[in-house]
Amino acid sequence: MKKSNLSKKYSIFLNINNIKKQSSQDIWAYPSYAHSIVADYGWKIHISAVVTNALEIAEKFLKLNKRYKLDFKIISSISNLEKLNMGYYGNSQVGKFITIYPPQDKVLNTLEILYYFFHNDIGIPVGSDFSYKLSSNVYYRFGTLLLDSRNIDKRDKQLKPFKDAETIPDYTLRHLHQLPSNYLILKVLKKMGPTGVFLGLDISTRKKVIIRYATKLYNLELSGIDENDRLLSTSSILNMNEIKNNAHYENIIDTFYVDTSVFLVTEYIDGRTLDEMALDGELDKLSNSQKNAYF
Repeated sequence: MKKSNLSKKYSIFLNINNIKKQSSQDIWAYPSYAHSIVADYGWKIHISAVVTNALEIAEKFLKLNKRYKLDFKIISSISNLEKLNMGYYGNSQVGKFITIYPPQDKVLNTLEILYYFFHNDIGIPVGSDFSYKLSSNVYYRFGTLLLDSRNIDKRDKQLKPFKDAETIPDYTLRHLHQLPSNYLILKVLKKMGPTGVFLGLDISTRKKVIIRYATKLYNLELSGIDENDRLLSTSSILNMNEIKNNAHYENIIDTFYVDTSVFLVTEYIDGRTLDEMALDGELDKLSNSQKNAYF
């Protein structure tokens, strides 16, 4: 599609949905309903896009938003999106195709919905934000919320969430480019494509650990869940108060990102695995009550 045709289609799309600029100089367009922001600070979410998928993402978002009715603003033209992504309006604005102001008690739920809805879409990294679960186009940040779209942006890029802000577990995970220096890989226990399990050593505690990792989009289901999501879910479960220090579950030690992979570190429990016992025929020698006790 020619850029001129795309620009026309995008403009028509905004007009049909009654999304308009508030002034001729504004690069943002707003829905017909009024802003629902009620606080000066909070979480905000950005949906990123490139020129070639901007119209598709805008259409998908508005379709989704008929149900959730989120407060938002969107770039007003394809031309402005090009300039935005090139840094014309400042490096801090790159990638911010749609800005969403979620209800501050439903931020995590909103992030989860958007993450799976746009799971396979691409975007440009938003430098001032965190990528939600390594998403290519769903980003979030805590900071100043502009009650009036005409306000001058004086937000603090380094502002941390207040004590009464909703907790976003993803926010606390470290984003790294290599394995932390306190972990040594001793042995590869399992390797399947871009995912695996290592026997490691935590130098800081001098204890053996199990290190699992998974890479984004590996073993992707039609539902949008990939191996990264499964490992993050495991981390969330093991971090639950009723699970921690429960003798029936392994203790979680660490969870972090390394580039496009999730790493989960848990305690090492010495002994034979069920797979090893089954292969050696040891499970066959057990009674049903003993098998139930194992499982």
